[in-house]
Order: sequence, then C-alpha cells, then structure tokens
Amino acid sequence: MSVLDSVSQNRAERRKQQTHEAILDATRVLLWEVGYPHMSIRMIAEHADVGYGTFYLHFADKDDAVWEVLEVWMRVLMTDVETHVLSLPFMQREYVSWVRTFEQLDTTRESFLAIFGKQGSRKLLEKYQDFMVQTHLMYMRKGVYQSGLDLPTEFLAQFITGAMIRLMTWWAEGKTGYTAHDMARLLFEAVYRRPVP
Repeated sequence: MSVLDSVSQNRAERRKQQTHEAILDATRVLLWEVGYPHMSIRMIAEHADVGYGTFYLHFADKDDAVWEVLEVWMRVLMTDVETHVLSLPFMQREYVSWVRTFEQLDTTRESFLAIFGKQGSRKLLEKYQDFMVQTHLMYMRKGVYQSGLDLPTEFLAQFITGAMIRLMTWWAEGKTGYTAHDMARLLFEAVYRRPVP
C-alpha cells in the first residue's frame, strides 16, 4: 500500500466517521425535539444532511441509531450514579443508587415511556434490559453492589433488572403517587427485607 493509498483510506474512514456522528447527532436532537414515536429515518437523514440510503450504510434501522444515542446517555448516568454512591457503605450505596435512578427517570418520564413503554419499541426494551443486566453483573462482580444473599450473581442481575424496569415503567406512568425516594425505599425494603439505613 502506498502512502497516497493510506492517506486516501484515512480520509475515507474520517468521512465515514463524520457521517456516522452526524447521523447520531441528528438522532439525538430529534429524539428530544420531536420524540421517539414521531421521528423517522427520513427526518434523521435530512437533519444530518445525508442521503436516505446513507443512513442504512451506518444503521439497520431507526432503533439501532436511537440505541447508540441512549447507550451513551446511560453510561453518563451510570457515571453520575457512581460519583454519588461509591464512597458509601453497603446497603446505603444500593439505596442511594436507586434514589438517583428514580430521580433521573422523573426528568424523562415521557421519553422513557415512549421508548420503553407499552407503545414503545420491543427491540429497544430488550437492548435496555440486556444493558441493565450486564451493568448489574459488572457492579456485583466488582463488589460495588452486594445482595447479602447466597444466590448466583447471574440470577440476581436478571431479577433486579426485571423488577426495576417493571417498577420504573409503572412509576413513570404516574399511577403510584410515590416520590423517587419512596420508590427507592420500597424497592430497598422488598430486596433487603429491612428499613433503609
């Protein structure tokens, strides 16, 4: 491979990456401005100033682009939660992480339901569940979160993910009258069978 071929290849890779980022930026903007149910691939492509077919060179469908945006956002939220809980002792750490989770959800209820609720995307819900399971597994294996139970870690990660997502959906629907702190407290008491420390 000549130097010119290498430069040309690097330029092509940079353009490909720039196009990918433009599509993600457009997805991010439209997700918050018009909402998941109202955005389309055509809208994303137009906002990114790329051809409709170009979108499909980077993503299989709208949900793939949306997921990439959501995954970045969820990693930022994870970092936020970590900064608030890592120095706390066992049990208090778990409780505070659930408070932060429900507080974050409180600011995004409508979007959460549009994406993961009854009228949302099954594909995105499955990706979110898998992400949450992997996150819980990672934290439990590192000893960041503990259950206090002698049960397999994989079982516990599936259990808490299922419970949390169902509770988050129920709470986001606004049918409970509970605050974020109430939800965290109730979840804590259900899991640990004791009052919040």
